[in-house]
Amino acid sequence: MIILLDENIPEAEVYFSRFVEKNGGELRFKAGREIAAADVRDVDALIVRSVSKVDKSLLEFSPVKFVGSCTIGMDHIDTAYLDQRGIVYSNAAACNANSVVEYVFAALAHLNCDWQGKRLGIIGMGNVGSALYKRAAKLGIECVGYDPLIEQDRYPVLTSLEEVLAADIVSMHAPLTRTGPYPSYKMIGQAEILRLKAGAVLLNCGRGDCLDNRALLERINNKGDLLTVLDVWQDEPNLHADVLAAVDIATPHIAGYSYDGKVTGTRMIAERLSEFLSLDWINPRGSRQDPESLSNLAADSAFELLRQLIPHCYDISQDDKNLREAMHLQADDVAKAFDALRKNYPKRREFFHYRLAEVDGLTEKEKQRLEQSLAALGFSQ
Repeated sequence: MIILLDENIPEAEVYFSRFVEKNGGELRFKAGREIAAADVRDVDALIVRSVSKVDKSLLEFSPVKFVGSCTIGMDHIDTAYLDQRGIVYSNAAACNANSVVEYVFAALAHLNCDWQGKRLGIIGMGNVGSALYKRAAKLGIECVGYDPLIEQDRYPVLTSLEEVLAADIVSMHAPLTRTGPYPSYKMIGQAEILRLKAGAVLLNCGRGDCLDNRALLERINNKGDLLTVLDVWQDEPNLHADVLAAVDIATPHIAGYSYDGKVTGTRMIAERLSEFLSLDWINPRGSRQDPESLSNLAADSAFELLRQLIPHCYDISQDDKNLREAMHLQADDVAKAFDALRKNYPKRREFFHYRLAEVDGLTEKEKQRLEQSLAALGFSQ
């Protein structure tokens, strides 16, 4: 059996080597954006991430029988064509949802936006958006959500897009669709951006083409009254320098790039391949490590302490700095620099790998709020 994998899939050899060890064959690796038809002419299974377009032009003359995407999205896979060919496919739904949720709170902490007392609007209530809603609800945050593609009684917070856009914090997690009754392509355009209240925080951690970047830039340049966080971009990976310079936090499509989330995606697709091949699943991973204890933090409030704690676990400002420097230094090849940041992304662990040691100086009320926030955010206790 020959399996071709995106070279950026973590722990790929650990999880996929068993499929070729017993029955012969090999694992092959290539940069996901460079996978072409010639690479799959003798391949049985193709394992990709979101940068690989999997369609007729790639697979027409290939014997591929299984396609797995170690990501939550499927807009890079032509499922209609795969169905026509009888090719089995699977994605890793929700594998990086927790990573994206932690990214949102890391961004808010960096922007000094205390989420208590704020209203959070969520656009797209799928795996990621619903995970953000559940986490926010545990934190006591008032939420409203918009998603016309799901049953409207699934979550009690579902409402109109207009009401979501009126929130203090608006976080986008919609998948990219261009057809159907509710296409998401540029769903947040000039009219929607003008509806955002002065001082609002706008985050896009879903798909770049769901947000009209030029309209956003116009609002920023004309009013300068938004805080903006973009992890995904129109025309990605060819970022536009003026948009990059205008936003408050800019990162290279890594919101879901925690090491734990990516490994979960690898494991999920390996499980699906096992099912496809009618093999018993064997998990090759070891036991969970003890959390790292963090101490020597002091503040007057729970939120101020969280503002210090979160960057110890995930410093979003470093991702922002790295992207801006890379775009400046390699302005002649922005796409290459963008992809290099993703390929060489450092190992980022999720909050459950950390615990906060005893903290002094907080009032009993703030200490209680801190304990509740730590538990809700997923820190180890």
